[in-house]
Amino acid sequence: MFRRIQNISLIFVLIVSCTSRSLKEEPDLAIHFSGRSAQIEIGGPYVGIEMHHSSPLLNRISFFYPVANSIDVSMDYWKRAQFRILAIGFKIGDQPRTWLQPEPMPFILTPFSVKFSQIDSIKSFSASYHFCKNQPAMVAEFELTNQRDFTQIFEFCTQLDLSLRTSHSYHPMNLARTEFDSLTQTIYANFDEPETQNVQIFVANAGEKPVDFSTSIPKSEFGSSLEHQRIRMKGRLTPELLSQQAPGNPVAGFVYRKQLLPAQMLKIVQIIGACRQEEGKIKVKELKANYPDEVQQYEREVLNYCLRQTGLYTGDRWLDHSTTWSKTILAVNQHYLDGQFVPMPCPAEYNFYFTHDVLLTDLAAVNFDIQRVQADLNFMKLHANEENLIPHAWYWKNDRYVTEYPRPENWNHLWFVILSARYLRHSADIALIQELYPLLNKSITEVLKNKKDDGLVWSSRPDWWDIGQNFGPRAYMTLLAIRALRDFIYLSCRLEENSDQLINFEQLADELQFNLNQRLWDDSLKYLINFNADGSKDSHFYIGSLLANHFNLLDEARQAAQLQTAQKFLLDEKIGMYNAFPMDFHQLIDFYKFNGNEAGEEYYYMNGGIWPHGNAWYALALLSAGKKRAAFHFIKKIMTVDGIMNSPNGQPALYECRIGNPEDSKIYGTVDKPQFLWAGGWYLYCLYQLLGVRENEWNISFDPFILPEQKSAKFDLLIEGKLIRVILNGEGNFLKRINFDGKQVFTAVLPFEKMPRKEIQFELGNPEYPYLLAANSILEKCRYNKEGKNLTCILKAFEGHGTFIKIISPNPMKAILLNGQLLNERPEIRQVGKLFQIMIKFQHKMKEDELIAQF
Repeated sequence: MFRRIQNISLIFVLIVSCTSRSLKEEPDLAIHFSGRSAQIEIGGPYVGIEMHHSSPLLNRISFFYPVANSIDVSMDYWKRAQFRILAIGFKIGDQPRTWLQPEPMPFILTPFSVKFSQIDSIKSFSASYHFCKNQPAMVAEFELTNQRDFTQIFEFCTQLDLSLRTSHSYHPMNLARTEFDSLTQTIYANFDEPETQNVQIFVANAGEKPVDFSTSIPKSEFGSSLEHQRIRMKGRLTPELLSQQAPGNPVAGFVYRKQLLPAQMLKIVQIIGACRQEEGKIKVKELKANYPDEVQQYEREVLNYCLRQTGLYTGDRWLDHSTTWSKTILAVNQHYLDGQFVPMPCPAEYNFYFTHDVLLTDLAAVNFDIQRVQADLNFMKLHANEENLIPHAWYWKNDRYVTEYPRPENWNHLWFVILSARYLRHSADIALIQELYPLLNKSITEVLKNKKDDGLVWSSRPDWWDIGQNFGPRAYMTLLAIRALRDFIYLSCRLEENSDQLINFEQLADELQFNLNQRLWDDSLKYLINFNADGSKDSHFYIGSLLANHFNLLDEARQAAQLQTAQKFLLDEKIGMYNAFPMDFHQLIDFYKFNGNEAGEEYYYMNGGIWPHGNAWYALALLSAGKKRAAFHFIKKIMTVDGIMNSPNGQPALYECRIGNPEDSKIYGTVDKPQFLWAGGWYLYCLYQLLGVRENEWNISFDPFILPEQKSAKFDLLIEGKLIRVILNGEGNFLKRINFDGKQVFTAVLPFEKMPRKEIQFELGNPEYPYLLAANSILEKCRYNKEGKNLTCILKAFEGHGTFIKIISPNPMKAILLNGQLLNERPEIRQVGKLFQIMIKFQHKMKEDELIAQF
């Protein structure tokens, strides 16, 4: 069905020489896939494309320059695979012309290129698509080779629809005037519409010259499928143009003809792009001269990012390949928007900037790409309004750029605070957080407008969704608010802002957590639930509730019960986690005030589809329960590219959504939007967590895990803005030895005063000495006196802050001193084999306290 390609230069993926931080020989990136229908979506900075049924016949081209415009003739989103914008025909010898059908063809795929190929006794054919770095264009290459042992005349024709859909409004633009440049063999389609920003679409020939062309189709063919349209071949290179006085539906139709000896090839190169009308001829001239360099430069840059700049090596082939694939998606899914390149969800679909997608992706990126996260946070700051509201979305609409701002119930407020805290812990960039602080404060204030008398946060949306109107208390918004409030407290402490309010914020977070457990935990369902506007219980199981496990907002018994409930009702063991259960939202359109059937039919989209973050949140819940091996097997089987390919109707993908219906084998597991930004982000987030990176509101810490059948693992982690190599060796569930830059330390929590500068080494095994496992205040210092058998921690927060530390020790603890005085509170002690796991809880007496554990 598929195999990994050993020589990825087959598709012009070039490995660059570099003084890298390489952890191992680079993993193969490209995938060879055949025999099954797949949706493909790839792209570059200026252009993205979409194809269905493993066919090179394009279904959509999205242009991002000068503004977002798309070639897309579909009439129904869910049936868009039936509508193609490209037709390809062959005529060999005196045989009649045949048209390529939208049937599966073997292909070699990366997130930024694809090459299709097939061979029979008469001909071999290939089609490949690549993208330019600095020019607003893509490159389509078609190769046709004579497989007979005698000479034949080969004729090849293409017809590309050039009619447009506008950004956001998606208005059809079917009328254009056309030009043909015989010198460069280029068709230009000019749209004199402000909504398209008067864009010009061009299709230039840089390989074999065409012998015939057409720029329009008869009116009788309007709206018909391209398979039934035929290129009009009247005259030889005689322009048949659409005028300004009589514009029409533009196409780029070309016919190529050549007599081929046995094994001889006909090669066609089409450069397809969009620009302002006054720029077209200059850009075509430049592209014809340097398009190979443009493609090579772009692909080298992407590969340098995903393979060389930072590393993460588990030793498991599936996991390591998906790490590279995920980082490639993060590099590729960035597109032009008003003079900048910003992250977007997909290469072709959703050609807007969405803050939500950026925030969720950057939760992972902050581990290895601080410049990216810094740029994204600066972008949000730049586009905030006068009221300090961050943007929700930014796009071109009609004749201007539009910014949407979030309402109080919008989850962007909370993820913005959570990401900002993660950014500070990894970067130590106090200056940027200081600039963001008014926006952070505004986001917290906005969300708390929806905290009602029941002590819960209300929303109109079910769970994490952005559809529906039924205002009631929500588990998802409440648990996110708890985490965001505690992250905001941490940020305020670091900045020394709102010092007189910190205890109130902490009490508020504690109150929300109490009410989350008291009011939204359902003892009969064993799950966190919601309530509706009429006061009725919403008995659906939603994936968002699983974040309570990851954020440790439930006690161990409830975490275990909720995990078991999710396994029973939400888990499909072959493809992943249903978004919600039961899948009856198509019957509740009026109750939730959906816009028609936007939630989807049963097992589709929101209504029980499989989403990547649901899979991630389940994996994180497993890790929170200490089920590391189960989390590893789930991530490998359900979340990796190879795992997805080996599942029902699988294909190469890190997707937005899969159809979850196990009763219909034709659609079960079918992928939609196979190259989704935050699918890559959540995969990387989970992998760092799997290897042991932990992060509460106050610190970065480690609970390392080496995969089954592996002896070591290595990864780079950003600490105070520097990439630190983390090396894992040994075996077991505890830490025998911890070294920072070659010196032994006794803390798995990073101490603020003395951070590692180059390398951290963890040797797994049974410890000989106590070490600090976790702390719920900023850890300033941690040291162990071997002679006195004392573990001393200097902890910083604010007076009255309720905190804890966890210690792993081979010996029982004798006493605890807080600021020199015996601590009266008794620790919680759990014996694990011959080791002791000790939790010490106390309230800060001062801003900075000294705690000494005596053994």
